[in-house]
Amino acid sequence: TAPWSTAPCSQTAAVEGDAHGDTSCLKMARSILIRCVILHCKVYKMDIDGKPPVINGYSQNRTVVKDTATKYSRKFIDCKAAGDPLPKVTWIMPDNIFLNAPYFGSRINVHHNGTLEFRNVRPTDMAEFICRARNDGGEAVMVVQLEVTDMLRRPIFKNPFNERVMTRMGKTTVLNCSADGHPTPEIIWLLPNGTRFTGSPDRGSRQHLGNDGTFVIYNPSKEDAGKYRCAAKNSVGYIEKLIVLEVGQKPLILTRPRGIIRSVSGDPLFLHCLADGSPRPRIYWTIPGGHTLARPQDTTLHDRGNYVCRARNDAGEAVLTVPVIIIAYPPRISTGPPPTVRAMAAAPIQLNCRSCTEEGLFFARKVVTSVVLFLL
Repeated sequence: TAPWSTAPCSQTAAVEGDAHGDTSCLKMARSILIRCVILHCKVYKMDIDGKPPVINGYSQNRTVVKDTATKYSRKFIDCKAAGDPLPKVTWIMPDNIFLNAPYFGSRINVHHNGTLEFRNVRPTDMAEFICRARNDGGEAVMVVQLEVTDMLRRPIFKNPFNERVMTRMGKTTVLNCSADGHPTPEIIWLLPNGTRFTGSPDRGSRQHLGNDGTFVIYNPSKEDAGKYRCAAKNSVGYIEKLIVLEVGQKPLILTRPRGIIRSVSGDPLFLHCLADGSPRPRIYWTIPGGHTLARPQDTTLHDRGNYVCRARNDAGEAVLTVPVIIIAYPPRISTGPPPTVRAMAAAPIQLNCRSCTEEGLFFARKVVTSVVLFLL
């Protein structure tokens, strides 16, 4: 009987045995060259049935994956090994601790199917865990880089309400969409024209997305007005809100007085202040005394001075100052008879009535006073 030995191989050692005897000590490979040492040497190629291990469907011998676990939660990490013969699964823990499937401990288990279980994830579990699957066909390894995070939270806006933002043309405008959550939410903007905006703009763009989710518009124009939708999403949830942007034009006062306005004391005075703008501005008058009204009436000496018209809207304010003077004053009776005069019948009587105007200005208006006369 001729002895047998394996062909030189870096992974197998040469052994000898009877051709018909027990050769189970030979370490199998997918293909082993068997050499028969006899007078005339012959080389045979023998194929061995079987498949090397595959973990979670990955075809590579070594796979690196990243995974997350929430602090103080329950976590499962799958290590489903397939192969022929069925591979044996071992988890290599930090500090080089080997846990063969199945294994059941106080906090960490390895199930029959190779799944690693943490019953109560701790911050110290943030490490690398290695799943190794072996059979006669070879070995496969999966390295799991586990990150331990705080409690998962769906996104929530710091300001959850829909907004209306007014700006004016040319003024840099910031639309706020700050959101909290864990993991940190991704901010997505949907512009009025339907464009989806999630990252850095093209070079020279007037639009920019800030780190805190703000949407910045440089030099806005009328075309930038419209409805902006802001969304925040992470692995836990999705929320969105509406922001309506109005690009306004500050007021422009269209009427301008020609110099000083002159008024007659006692007459109504109408001052005009016509303004344009977007949105439509509101008009406010401030009289010399500091009060605000729509129009002064029944002017007096004290109505003279500067009248200020202010046209305001959300985009700004325009101011017009109108100087007013009073050019005439009504006459007043400075000296007059008493209301009741008693006189003798047939005797002469004198009734005095003296009138004057202030500052010597003439005023063409009648002033009437009445006296009751009793004859004795």
